[in-house]
Amino acid sequence: MSENSRIYPTQEEGLSEVIGFVLIIGLIVVIASIYLTYGVPAQGRDNEILHMNQVRDQFIEYKLSLDSLFNNNKVGTTVSNSFTLGTEGGNTQGVLSFIPIMSPVRSSGVVAINDRTKNSETLSLTSRSLILNDSVNDAVDLPTHIENIPKHIYVNISGITANDLSKDTAYGIQVQGSGWLATVNLTPRFAHYDAYSVVQSASSCPPGQVISSNEGGTVSCLVSTPASNYTGSDISVTVIKGNVVSLQDLTVYKTISAGAYTVDLLDDAYGLKSLIQIPDTLILSTTLDQFDILHFTPHIKGNGNVTYGYTEMTYSLQPIPMGALEFRGQNNYWIPQTYFYQMGGVFLSQTDGNITYKLPPQISFNYNNDPVVTKKIVVVNINALTFDPDTRGIVGGSSSVQVKTHLDSVGTLPYAPGSANTKWIKIAVNTTNNQSRTMWKNYFDYTATVAGVPNFHTDIAGNESSITMNGYDSTDSWNDINVIAATGTFSTAIYGAGGVAP
Repeated sequence: MSENSRIYPTQEEGLSEVIGFVLIIGLIVVIASIYLTYGVPAQGRDNEILHMNQVRDQFIEYKLSLDSLFNNNKVGTTVSNSFTLGTEGGNTQGVLSFIPIMSPVRSSGVVAINDRTKNSETLSLTSRSLILNDSVNDAVDLPTHIENIPKHIYVNISGITANDLSKDTAYGIQVQGSGWLATVNLTPRFAHYDAYSVVQSASSCPPGQVISSNEGGTVSCLVSTPASNYTGSDISVTVIKGNVVSLQDLTVYKTISAGAYTVDLLDDAYGLKSLIQIPDTLILSTTLDQFDILHFTPHIKGNGNVTYGYTEMTYSLQPIPMGALEFRGQNNYWIPQTYFYQMGGVFLSQTDGNITYKLPPQISFNYNNDPVVTKKIVVVNINALTFDPDTRGIVGGSSSVQVKTHLDSVGTLPYAPGSANTKWIKIAVNTTNNQSRTMWKNYFDYTATVAGVPNFHTDIAGNESSITMNGYDSTDSWNDINVIAATGTFSTAIYGAGGVAP
């Protein structure tokens, strides 16, 4: 056998080991490639989904914090909330996370205040309503049916002459509402005292009343007799709440003279403001109280009226900047999403162009369509929760940030309180964002439809989305909408370790 033939098998054996090693390396590369292609993105996607769910929960917590400040009127109070901008290292990165290339790339995010659009997004209202006005006092005579909380309930007693200021003259005006009764009386007053006299008695006197005695057995006794003296007439008020006397004969005018006197039953001293129900019927009648009808003086007159501190007008709330707190997620493996808080609602915007609300804004409608109710009322509740337009800020990165929010002010719009104060109302949101306009129109349309609100229409005109409601009566001949509207202004500061996003 030749030398070459003896060496050849050894060369074949060495070649097979090299090939096996190369195949193992290739298999590792294939597995790593598959992991990089499918595993890492899947883990990154899961991380970013978990992160966006966390952001959603943080915005819900933020909304609840601001609602608590507003509902409890905590003006001057600051709350602090935390927002996580990116996935960071807290979420699972996979079994090969010790190799950097095998780990999903961190996502990042940006938190901004009042920077959602180039021009401020605004809210405006226009309505034909009863608007509070201190310089105008609309009044109706008692008895009357009230559907709005009055500013005053006046009771007048007039025609009092000098002859009426005697112990025998009493007169009263009674006003009755649901659960309460108030009486304004012309009341004689008396000074009570004991009148003493000396009485001759054949027997003994009561202890302590002997003045003198004589030999015939008679004694002189000092005897007291209750007496009274008319001292003048007063105007007094008695209030009964739920069949319980809460105020008895409270003197309003002491020792009066001839003339006329007026009492406002809604003065704080009488405690009736909290008992006024809407709607209600106030009944006025005369009463002689406990005095004899023969002593009634017919020329004394009693009447009253209900005064409202409002006037009907076309009211416009000038556009107010709503502002927003916004989180823009810069995801690498999941759909880029944007959460923002505005007007008390939490909204989600995605790259597909849709904007939906996770929690609705604080504009709501209600309608009682009970066939038994003859006068159907649409209730419109608006809490205009806005951010100070001068407050701006933007922070980006992957770390956590702190958002501190301060309640600057709480107020109410000047709609007359009551069961119905408006004939028609238009609510409008102005925004340059096309998706936001569509979202607001859909929200108005859906909310009014679900509530069963009659005679409304929604519209988009230019940059404005709006809803106009005419209530049950489409002719607007009477008030069939009750608007309850308040405002709250917040200022916000963002503190974070991340850098400022471009």
